[in-house]
Amino acid sequence: MKKKKKMRYKDLITIGPPRLTQYERARIIGIRALQIDYGAEPFIKVEDGYVSSIQIAEKELEAGVLPLSIKRRLIYRDDFDPIPLKWLIVASQEDKIVDLD
Repeated sequence: MKKKKKMRYKDLITIGPPRLTQYERARIIGIRALQIDYGAEPFIKVEDGYVSSIQIAEKELEAGVLPLSIKRRLIYRDDFDPIPLKWLIVASQEDKIVDLD
């Protein structure tokens, strides 16, 4: 009997590293913090411990609730593949999880 091959999010990401780069992370947090400053509702429940919009934006990013995609483009290709933010977050955590099967 054949074993089913598990599809990993890491395999779906074809352009760039299978994680958020530090520049993408900083840009997402900065833009989301600005939106929160201008009155956008947070996607997570805000507790008393979070006082700044940057802390709220970081928690939203870690929770994977932001409905965003990253567009990465290769120099030799004119098109780009939008990568859902959720894929990048899960793919970066896949290396930390060890399968003992």
